[in-house]
Amino acid sequence: METIATDSGKIVKMEVDYTSNCDDKIPECQKLAKSGKLHDALDQLLALEKQTRTGADMISTGRVLVAICQICREAGNWAALSEHIVLLTKRRSQLKQAVAKMLIDTLRQVTEGDIQEAANIIQELQVETYGSMDKREKVELILEQMRLCTQDLKLKYYRLMMEVDQHEGSYLATCKHYRAVLNTPSVMAVPEERQSAAQAVVLYLILATHDNEQVDLTHRVLTDKILDEIPMYKQLLKLFTTPELIKWSGLCEIYENQLKTTPVFSGNEQAKKRWTDLKSRVVEHNIRVMAKYYTRIRIARIAQLLDLSPAETEEFLSQMVVSKSVQAKTDRPAGVVHFQQIKDPSDTLNDWAHDLSQLMQLVNKTTHLINKEECVHKHLQATA
Repeated sequence: METIATDSGKIVKMEVDYTSNCDDKIPECQKLAKSGKLHDALDQLLALEKQTRTGADMISTGRVLVAICQICREAGNWAALSEHIVLLTKRRSQLKQAVAKMLIDTLRQVTEGDIQEAANIIQELQVETYGSMDKREKVELILEQMRLCTQDLKLKYYRLMMEVDQHEGSYLATCKHYRAVLNTPSVMAVPEERQSAAQAVVLYLILATHDNEQVDLTHRVLTDKILDEIPMYKQLLKLFTTPELIKWSGLCEIYENQLKTTPVFSGNEQAKKRWTDLKSRVVEHNIRVMAKYYTRIRIARIAQLLDLSPAETEEFLSQMVVSKSVQAKTDRPAGVVHFQQIKDPSDTLNDWAHDLSQLMQLVNKTTHLINKEECVHKHLQATA
């Protein structure tokens, strides 16, 4: 017979094997709970727990304790979960191995979706519960407390950083904070939170100023499989990586209603400013596309394509030239913009090497012709 220790330290032997009873009763209670009869299911499991506990069947007792926690978690009844964990740990002659299994394994698995609630539950355990465990079990439980609290503090830290960077208008930094939150296991485990964080990542990435870091992060985000869960936002992000003009009125028609339901574009004055910044990013994208396909274009035509006035168009162009997003010169009397392609340094070096090679070939050819003429001249003098 297997030897088991109770919470009081008393050594008992298993008298009855309740494995078959658990195999039948636990699935039956789980179905009962799913049908809406949570309290009936819990009452039956508590009765079974009493039998397994008094029979000193540690394995079956652990299964019943885990089943009770899982049923409460699946029902979303955190109050019942907390109440039953405390109740079960205080029961007379409770088997400490079964309690350890419930506390460590079950809390790690079934409370992953709500870190704050899990941390609260695990911290409510009484001192006598710790006293009934051996040293290894105590360490594991303390480590589990640290893990839950650390995740909670991590999320709190990034939310505070988001508030700071949102206030300062640092969109790329805010995007990175949301990515860090998105990579947290507790957020990944809840579809609503996961998708909400992914949406924020996409929107703040679009709002970020166009530079090498923003472009690199955009391509990395597009490869994330989580975006398949929010196809509208994935398609919106793709628009800014495609070398085609984005018509602002068309974008508003498709995306405005959805975007203005998100925290990014709804609420306070900052949200209104972000919507204005989104329009600016669309204009900047369109100017970069024009710079790619045109060498000369009239300001009036640019303004028409951008849905802006000529004055607003010149202002955007000036800002982008100053920030070196595009290379352009404006002939204001003629009303014409001359775009120059921005060359990569390696391309510039290759062009210089090519021109130098051509120059050396011309020098060699010239030297050869001079030598040839000198030889002909010497031969004529010798035969004269």
